[in-house]
Amino acid sequence: MAILLLAFVVAVSSAAQSSIAQHEAALRSNPSDAAARRALHALADDVSTPVEEYERIRDVLRRFPWGGSAMIAPDREPGVRLLVSGTVRDGAGTPIAGALLHVFQTDAQGHYTRAKVMDEPHARLFALIVSGSDGRFEFSTIRPGGYPGRPDRQGEEWRIPSHIHFEIDAAGFAHRGFQMVMDDDPRMTPYWHEWARKGRHPVVKVARGPDGVQRTVCDVVLQPR
Repeated sequence: MAILLLAFVVAVSSAAQSSIAQHEAALRSNPSDAAARRALHALADDVSTPVEEYERIRDVLRRFPWGGSAMIAPDREPGVRLLVSGTVRDGAGTPIAGALLHVFQTDAQGHYTRAKVMDEPHARLFALIVSGSDGRFEFSTIRPGGYPGRPDRQGEEWRIPSHIHFEIDAAGFAHRGFQMVMDDDPRMTPYWHEWARKGRHPVVKVARGPDGVQRTVCDVVLQPR
């Protein structure tokens, strides 16, 4: 039985490696190949994809990021649709082109992966995006859910608001990481507003459109290295 299980794992890993290599080759040939990126995201979202292959997928997408605009959550993903846009600038307000944004989040249930709820490093909803010549970026996703919490920890500090992680790098600038939270989240109590202020985590306003899509703007300022 153990031998059969090992053979199955090896077969799954080999198939994933083959698919990743195929899509990586497509991106080398055509860096704007959106279909190849979507296919890689689908592989990363597949619960049967081994962790080491997930890491390889993310490495490929880091080398071939979305240009300016990305889709984190496909249309079939349950949840309220959310469109996030913004501009990366320096302290003087000048747009920064070519900044690399790694954005990731939970699903509508507050889970990072289907197998492990809090496996943040391997979040299945993520994207790597490079800002445009005007410093702008945009991504389509769903409203993330707040963490499920633990029954043995009931204090306010454990009712963590829903959020989207940003990790941003640009040549000549210091790395910046933060969590974008939304002002209409019922978990955004004074305790969490103070946390956001101290940690420089943006609290954004969300507008609801007639199309059912919610929209928000999250501008980013980077400091020189």
